Amino acid sequence: MAFSFDDASITAQQLQSLFAAQPIFDSANQRVAVELLYRSDTGVSALEIGDSKATSELIYNLCSGISAQIAQYNAPVFINVDADFLMSGSFLPLEPDKVVIELVERITPTPEFVACVAGLKQRGFSFALDDFEFTADWDPLIELADIIKVDILHSSTAMILEQMQRLNRFSVRWLAERIETPEQLEQCKSLGFTMFQGYFLARPELVTGKKVPVATLRLADLIDNLFQPEPDIATLTAQFADEPNLVTGLLRIANSPLYRKTREVSSIKQLIVCLGLDLVRKWVLMFSVLKNCNSAAASLVLTRAYTAQRLAVDWHLSDIEQSKYFLTALISGVDVLFGIQPVEFVAGLNVAEDIKQAISSGIGGAAKAVEIVKRIEQSYSMKMLADDLNKKYFSFYNQQQYTVQQKLSLFAG
Repeated sequence: MAFSFDDASITAQQLQSLFAAQPIFDSANQRVAVELLYRSDTGVSALEIGDSKATSELIYNLCSGISAQIAQYNAPVFINVDADFLMSGSFLPLEPDKVVIELVERITPTPEFVACVAGLKQRGFSFALDDFEFTADWDPLIELADIIKVDILHSSTAMILEQMQRLNRFSVRWLAERIETPEQLEQCKSLGFTMFQGYFLARPELVTGKKVPVATLRLADLIDNLFQPEPDIATLTAQFADEPNLVTGLLRIANSPLYRKTREVSSIKQLIVCLGLDLVRKWVLMFSVLKNCNSAAASLVLTRAYTAQRLAVDWHLSDIEQSKYFLTALISGVDVLFGIQPVEFVAGLNVAEDIKQAISSGIGGAAKAVEIVKRIEQSYSMKMLADDLNKKYFSFYNQQQYTVQQKLSLFAG
């Protein structure tokens, strides 16, 4: 999501590579889009880890990564995909107007693949043919393409002109890539290109930040309910309540530049409704590819959230307020889950204002509940009970901790 934070709060050692971004310009040298490229801190390439996994990681980092740089790369974005990724269907959790899908040259355009592209085209997605070589087997995709990318370092002027003339009946834009000199830029403009990319204009920029780990503790049960013809929303909400990493990850996704909504989110149920079941399904599948869970951290944060909710019950608050208390306490634990300060995490989220105030300023009943639970945690850590806390609050905490640990043991089994 577009997210700002104090650079001093995250040290250079904590920064991780999210992706690289190379701008695309129009004839007036205005940036009109940006191509996203897979990058890894280990130096592993997209080919080495596999195109599908590389694309999954790139999209997830775009939507959930915490970085001051991401705001300038919100949309539209060009993203390379392979045939397996595209034909999986469920693995494209992006809105059509926010992305241009680049079909890489390694794809074999089978009839099944062409039909898949046609279906996505009807849904509003745009396509670019990347490193296009003008072979006959790609002709069925030209009718579906919006943009043709040409590597000018590997294409002669005569060939480019020949193909532009041959394909002039199609309503496509031509993008010249690998422009390295001002002379090449001017020549491409004269040939009829309207979009431009290359080192002369802008080199790829490494976008760094903090990755939000993805994890689910009960993925099988969650997917089983999620993909029923008519999922039980109440059951689904309860399942998400036990998946703190998944909930906080989806919160960031719901508030990313790709999905930013105007409606405030005050509960897990609203989060599901806000994204919609179709998008939630797709993101859960992507989480399953990238899952990584710390059970000890999950146990602590879940106990905190359930105890805060139990306090809301004890204070005779409404079901809506109980949900807010749970979500507030869950967000308060992102430092434990992800090493991210809650104030930084909540700054760009579209959650209810009283939840933001609770996290950012310690204002309101939910903040009071979280503070009580944190004092209980501290008391147990120091083996010294706080005399000024109601003893029944410790009882609430113990009950919730036991319940959470029972659940985790079942998940582990």
